[in-house]
Amino acid sequence: MTGNMFPGSARWFVGGLLTVAIASGGACGRQAESPLPADARATGAHELPAAAGAIDQGSIFDLDLALVDQEGRQLRLADLRGTVMLAAMVYTSCDSVCIMVTEQMKAIERQLAGVDGHVRYTLFSLDPGRDTPEAMRAFARTQQLDTARWRLLAASEDDVRTLAAVLGVRYQLEENGEIAHSAMIFVIDGEGVVRHRQVGVGPDGGALVAAVRRARD
Repeated sequence: MTGNMFPGSARWFVGGLLTVAIASGGACGRQAESPLPADARATGAHELPAAAGAIDQGSIFDLDLALVDQEGRQLRLADLRGTVMLAAMVYTSCDSVCIMVTEQMKAIERQLAGVDGHVRYTLFSLDPGRDTPEAMRAFARTQQLDTARWRLLAASEDDVRTLAAVLGVRYQLEENGEIAHSAMIFVIDGEGVVRHRQVGVGPDGGALVAAVRRARD
């Protein structure tokens, strides 16, 4: 990602903004340094009532974030309003947990075959410095993602920190270039309310499928 596309962003810092700590269910390289809350360790997932969301029980679309997708198209986060999302924060050069998260999302996509027009599969990049549109397109090809249903999105480093904070995703850049981060999958309804969060990669996607269906109702 060039500085011209997202001007005024600082290099990696994951300190005070990450105040909505939910869990660190996995990492590319190593686990993010953040103890799991007891409820996250016990259940691996958090079901949220319809009125509860990431931003003071509000909508992620209240965040004024600029994004660019795998085709180089620029948009705002609020432009995603109107469709249920199955979403995660990953990065394309990760070769471990990010692939596992993506594979589980693909499994959910298969289980929801026939209703895909009502579900968007969204990957937000944790690595805007390297996740250019070209890198995101290459990841989509390698992972065989149908970009009619999948969207890969990068933001400025400042905006990545903001989105990660409100979703409860912790991450840290390692000296070797890998990123230690929480492994989480979210169901977000068409108004931007987080309806369900899964910590880690589950043995099956039943809870996620059920949450998507409830969010569509």
